[in-house]
Amino acid sequence: MESLYRVTYNNQGIYNELKKVVGKDIWLYLLSLKEINWLPKPPTYATENRSYFTQKGFERFKRETLPILSQYLDKENIKIEAFEKVKDIIYSDEYQVVIENK
Repeated sequence: MESLYRVTYNNQGIYNELKKVVGKDIWLYLLSLKEINWLPKPPTYATENRSYFTQKGFERFKRETLPILSQYLDKENIKIEAFEKVKDIIYSDEYQVVIENK
């Protein structure tokens, strides 16, 4: 299996933290951008779930999404980690893998 990448902000999922930082109006605006809304939405996503990008998803995220997120978030608090394998996968597509974080 190829590496998976987890992108966090203040040790939390970057999208959830972005939503908290920018507020509802800007969040809805950002969701309308093709550079943000390309990532498929998993059928369910609980607070204890964690998301990881596949190599393809990570490349696209770095190219299209991260430059926009960096306008709203402090780059010092964005952390990218690579993982060789994860357990308890509950959803995956070509861009991401979602696990149940027990």
